[in-house]
Formats: sequence, C-alpha cells, structure tokens
Amino acid sequence: MSETKILFTDLDGTLLNSERQISYENRLAIKKALERNHKVVIATGRPLPSAVHLVEDLGLNYEGCYAITYNGGLIYDTFQKKAIFKTTLPLEYVNYIFDVAKENKIHCHTYSDDSVISEKLTNELEKYCNRIIVPYELVENIHTDLVNEPVKVIMVDFTEQNKLNKIKDELSDWCHGKINCSFSNPFFLEFGSLKATKGNAVNYLCNYLNIPIENSIAVGDEENDISMIQSAGIGIAMANATNGIKEYADYITEHNNNNHGISEVIKKFLL
Repeated sequence: MSETKILFTDLDGTLLNSERQISYENRLAIKKALERNHKVVIATGRPLPSAVHLVEDLGLNYEGCYAITYNGGLIYDTFQKKAIFKTTLPLEYVNYIFDVAKENKIHCHTYSDDSVISEKLTNELEKYCNRIIVPYELVENIHTDLVNEPVKVIMVDFTEQNKLNKIKDELSDWCHGKINCSFSNPFFLEFGSLKATKGNAVNYLCNYLNIPIENSIAVGDEENDISMIQSAGIGIAMANATNGIKEYADYITEHNNNNHGISEVIKKFLL
C-alpha cells in the first residue's frame, strides 16, 4: 500500500464553486482518495459551525477526520466532535479592531461558539450569515458584552475593497508581531492570533497524525492560503487564485473552482 498523503483544501474559491456547492466530480475524487487511505482536511477561514455543516455533507466525520477553521485558529476533530487546538484574541485587541471599523464606517463582527456576534444589524451581516449558514446575535456594546476571547474578528465590505485595503495598510504597524491580518477574499479582512494560520495548522496536524510534511498537499486561492501553500510538501494554487498566491505555488491547476479543480489535484497527486 502506498504512503498515506494528506490533502488540505480551502473551501470558498477552491473546493466550492461560485454557487458555494461541491461538484459531483470533486465529491467523487474525494471519495476515491479516502478509499486509498489518504486524508482530506478542510482548511477554511469560516467559523466552526459553518465548516462542520460542510464536513458532514462530505461525509468527512468518521474517525481520523479533522477540519481547520477560523484560518487555523481552531482545529476540530470531526469524529470526536471536539477541538484539538484553539488560539484566541485578547479582548483589548478585539475592542480596538471594532473601534477602527466604527471610525471607518465598516461592518465588523466576531464569533461565539455557535453564532456571529455584532453590535449592529447591517446588510453585510445578513449577507455574510446567509452565505455561511450561521445565525447572528446582536449585542449593545462589544467592550462590555463580549466576555470570552474569540478566535477571530472580521471586517466586511461588499462595495469598496479599497477601504479594507487602506485599513490593512494603516494597521500594519499595530498588527506586526501581535496578530495576523489577511484577506480570505476581497471583501473579508480577517484578524486572528499569531498562531492562527493555515500553515501552522498544516504543521500541527501532520505532526499530530504522524504524517511526514512532504506527504502533505495544500490547495488555495487567496491571501490567507499562502502560509499553508508554503508549509505543505506540495503547495497548489487554483487557476482562479489571485496572482499574489500563484508565485508561492509549486503547481497551478488547469481548472478553476467552477470546473472541478480539486478533482484535478486529487487525480494528479493522490490517485
């Protein structure tokens, strides 16, 4: 029997098509990879409840299955239904990020274990929660009402990406050596612990499962995927990936997320 390999796949823009669905071809390829004793791990910026929904849909919830959520902020054993790794943001950082968002009139939210938390009901909040299929909870004041340190904070702007780019640039000195700040797509600017990267999660899981890092493959399309593309034995950028990602990749798929790019990866590197 060939050596076990482990595939880490991003969701949006990678495994999921533009309709946020998993194609039959991708499902079939994943099934064949699992039958050959390889492992498939979802690695997403999405919160845990959203990732679990997709994991169950794919049938990746048997013994030995895991999901990387919140950009690596929480690694979840989908069979045991428990976190095996979690890193959070200090509340003082959360409060500051919310204050910056308010000053710039940008929607901002964070997370509890089972919902999205925000101070204000906005179009961005409704659209975001509908997109990831997670409920929201409104609080009066993040500074006083948020008790537990969250895994991630996110700013959302579906209209003017330049505003998010500007905020990222302005916060770069403050973030340096303190927290991670990256885009998961052009509309989502995400903040997490320095330990919360997909690359760290790839290394953690390979070590946890005793799989050599050279037997790992990571596929993504956005800025928050760079660390895992660099960390994995083989780093792959989707055909539809941003140009900044492709320069880090060992391989670029011929097919994009709307044409079963993950199926291509599995056939080429796992089967």
